Amino acid sequence: MSSPRLSIIIATWNAARTLERCLASIVAQSFTDWELLISDGESSDETVNLIQKHQGRISWWRSSKDDGIYDAWNRALEHAKGEYVCFLGADDELESSQALATLFTAAAERRFDLITSRGRMVDPSRRKEEIFGSSWNYKRLGRRMVVCHPGLLHHRSLFERYGMFDTRYRIAGDLEFLLRLPEELETLDVEETTVIIELGGVSRKNILARLREQRIALSHCPRFGPVRAHLVWIDKLWRYPIARLFGISH
Repeated sequence: MSSPRLSIIIATWNAARTLERCLASIVAQSFTDWELLISDGESSDETVNLIQKHQGRISWWRSSKDDGIYDAWNRALEHAKGEYVCFLGADDELESSQALATLFTAAAERRFDLITSRGRMVDPSRRKEEIFGSSWNYKRLGRRMVVCHPGLLHHRSLFERYGMFDTRYRIAGDLEFLLRLPEELETLDVEETTVIIELGGVSRKNILARLREQRIALSHCPRFGPVRAHLVWIDKLWRYPIARLFGISH
């Protein structure tokens, strides 16, 4: 059998509240050339039962103790066969049944290293929404996470060339991976909202931990280094509370 066009990877841990919604948005896609892989961190709620309920649509899954979300993603990556790979949180969902079709229609038969789009971040507690993400920008990446990572399409060869996720990170491993990529990438930006992101994720709850890990990632990146990484960190420390107060992107 030929490999699918897309591998969708979800890491779960006690995600029963939102996983059904996430899976339903995938199954509803008009674009069907995908495989689904779920790496569960030994959930103690109904997550595994939900996975088993939908296992007819799942190419690979396992439930065992892991070392965090990036370890879970790496384990699934070892089994992924798609030309492209995207990562969804268990509390994310695809925007509409046309979300994947929109991306792959835009890509046509061309090969891209990254395909970016937009995410709609939803804060249920504050009844607030925000559109997030932009095209790939090598020079701006680091000061900000310029792309919307949930739903970002990575060509699978990137993981073969630049390695997988660094499991020492708990929150900023996706940023650290993107910082390894070179400037000369073939990228496509699709200016459409393709994914809905619930603002309850670990990176949004643990702001200081997220900023600290981002500083560490920047420190190890040759084009930033320790001094510039600390300057970026200090800049974010004072900007974040102001941005949060006025409800603007941070």
